[in-house]
Amino acid sequence: MSDAAARTATDSFWWPSTVTPWVRRLAVASLLTNSLLILTGGLVRLTGSGLGCPTWPRCSAESWTNTQEMGIHGIIEFGNRLLTFVLAVVAVLMFLSVMRMVRTHPKLFWLAFALGIGIPLQAVVGGITVLVGLHPLMVGVHYLISAAMISLSTLLVLNTRREGLSAVAHDQRPGQLHSSRTAVLVLGILTGLLSAVILYVGTLVTGTGVHAGDDSSARLAFDSVAITRAHAVPVYLLTFTVLAGIVLCTVKGLPTVLRNAYLIMAAIIVAQGLVGYYQYFNHVPIPAVALHMVLSAVVIWAATRVVSFSVYLAQPEHAHAAPVDLGEKNDAAAQPVG
Repeated sequence: MSDAAARTATDSFWWPSTVTPWVRRLAVASLLTNSLLILTGGLVRLTGSGLGCPTWPRCSAESWTNTQEMGIHGIIEFGNRLLTFVLAVVAVLMFLSVMRMVRTHPKLFWLAFALGIGIPLQAVVGGITVLVGLHPLMVGVHYLISAAMISLSTLLVLNTRREGLSAVAHDQRPGQLHSSRTAVLVLGILTGLLSAVILYVGTLVTGTGVHAGDDSSARLAFDSVAITRAHAVPVYLLTFTVLAGIVLCTVKGLPTVLRNAYLIMAAIIVAQGLVGYYQYFNHVPIPAVALHMVLSAVVIWAATRVVSFSVYLAQPEHAHAAPVDLGEKNDAAAQPVG
């Protein structure tokens, strides 16, 4: 029996030894569920439901779940807490699916492991946030952990595709950059760093603004106009960086996957900027703030793609053979773009 046949015979659907469509779909599920957490967390804050469950880990001193007396705020906050269990199920399935690949695909194993650790960490930080009365700095930390989880999930999606689909591995193979390697790396890393600064300063803007998550919550003492303008500075810098990336890819004829990543990033920046200016000039209406938060998750996804493609393509050329499954061509066409 050949090695491939022996591997197929011993493989399990739940914990395969190669990157199967199941593994890739779980990676996408990880990304979607972690992104959904930002949306539900935003709804908690924007509806003033942050203390709908006034304690933690119980919803109240007498009950693990919300009660009728807590009203809609209790339902919203408890619903947000329940999402953690959905994330945990996806994380466990994801880890099981790569458990046998610790030697053959160590990157996938450790990304799945990090996501699994991040879920209880996020739950504990969320609990502390409730116990300190939704202090804006803790709310910011809570959000930034979610941002890191989205970034890790995006890397998981990208790497399951590279290591499971030979067509993707070929398009994104290292060694395609020559004289432009340094420029690609610098612009890619700048994109990641500026995006991180934007997210952090954004939490300060939120902590200063009117949507506290609960009417009794404290706010940061920044001047709201000054902190909003400070938030705009790294946005402008990121815009110039992304435009530079697009020009570099076009002039130097760099791989299409990198150029497209920059183009997507540019479109999202424009959309996020339009929403940001709308909410600034219209006294931060709730629907606009909710959309702004959803787009922040998309920014994280897009920025992570730019950084990942830049670093990966800039590596020296080396032999890279991805496992190929029989239905790869059809499956590749059906998979979401990472």
